[in-house]
Amino acid sequence: MINARFMYLRPGNLFKDFVVEANTQVVTSTGRVANAPKGDGSKIVRGCLAESTKEQKESHSTRDRVCTHTIVQAGSPEAKKSDKLILGNRTFYIIDIDEVGSLGISTIYYAEERKDVK
Repeated sequence: MINARFMYLRPGNLFKDFVVEANTQVVTSTGRVANAPKGDGSKIVRGCLAESTKEQKESHSTRDRVCTHTIVQAGSPEAKKSDKLILGNRTFYIIDIDEVGSLGISTIYYAEERKDVK
């Protein structure tokens, strides 16, 4: 069971710290609903980042979002759908979450990388 944590380790694919920003919706002065991510940088998810396979893209993409990456974290989920994960100058939106086996051993986040938001 100890080796289960290291199955995603490949050269250049080590654990990285992602800052979590919770997504809240606000109503603008014009009456439109807009997303307003909020976070102070204190909530962190530590996980491995990898590109999505073709099967993952087909099964976890939605009409609005395309699954481009997977992030594997040890333990139960610390972020939720529609949260924003920040890794340096890269931004990821969580599309789907898979708590493997529902035992709290590991969590897979299916995310879309966005280059147009900061």
